[in-house]
Amino acid sequence: MKLFSSIMSTLGLKEPSCAGMNNDEYTPTDWSDKAAWNDYLNAELRPGCIPSHAFLNDAIVLRFLSFAHEKGGWIWFPGCGLDPYPKAYAERGCKVLATDFATVAVAYQRRVAAAMLKAEATPKIQGTLAVAEHDFTYSKPEGEFDLVINSRAFQGLSAGAMRAAAGHFYAALRPGGVCILDTMNVQASHLRKLIEDNLIGAGFFLPGVKSERWYRQQLDSTGIVYGMIMGRPFIPNQHQYPPEQFHELAGRDQQILDSFRSEYEQRVADEAAEANALGNNPAAKSAYVVYATG
Repeated sequence: MKLFSSIMSTLGLKEPSCAGMNNDEYTPTDWSDKAAWNDYLNAELRPGCIPSHAFLNDAIVLRFLSFAHEKGGWIWFPGCGLDPYPKAYAERGCKVLATDFATVAVAYQRRVAAAMLKAEATPKIQGTLAVAEHDFTYSKPEGEFDLVINSRAFQGLSAGAMRAAAGHFYAALRPGGVCILDTMNVQASHLRKLIEDNLIGAGFFLPGVKSERWYRQQLDSTGIVYGMIMGRPFIPNQHQYPPEQFHELAGRDQQILDSFRSEYEQRVADEAAEANALGNNPAAKSAYVVYATG
């Protein structure tokens, strides 16, 4: 956060006026608190503030686009907030429904949708963007979708709300549809298991989940403090070693973490046949827990 403060100072912006770069430190403690989310989003939209969604580049936002077209292009973005995803996918030919229970988010996305309609240069492949106020922990919207993409609006829910939301995502998808949960900082934690358990409980098939869980169990069993970047473990400097021995001890522990990689990759390959068989079932609904970086 020191880097963030430095950037804000250089740009002549005041950090306290902003909700802050999509960091969990700044989000409401109770994710069911509608008023708190409206306050958070209003802070993001204040003049002179850099909203968190400004840091989402096209490489991140559009990484599901080809898959969306392949599945059919009907997308529901539950808990859309101020994200650029709905507009970006609608502009590129998808039929999009963006929903949020926060009135600030709904008003913002409706302004975005209205601006799209008024744009003078309309791409030939442009799709549609509908926006509605809706709480995905209470129900599913009308209609049936090819894809549900929930971007960073799931992991902070209570266990009961997660369970309900997973069921509504499942019910909203056509047979063969896919749910993508785009998360932050859950790839190596108990929280990911909770998320996966709720998706499985709702009826989703999670490709590769057995291999991933085995890998995480092996890494956790070492007791080594680690993080993940692009699916690989690394040793962060969290003062877990004497400063003068960090490189030596971190190097030793990194080798221990890396020792599981070969068996993990073999397990992934062995599980692929089963995953392909289930995934090719035209009625199966699949879910993926992903993250943009690490």
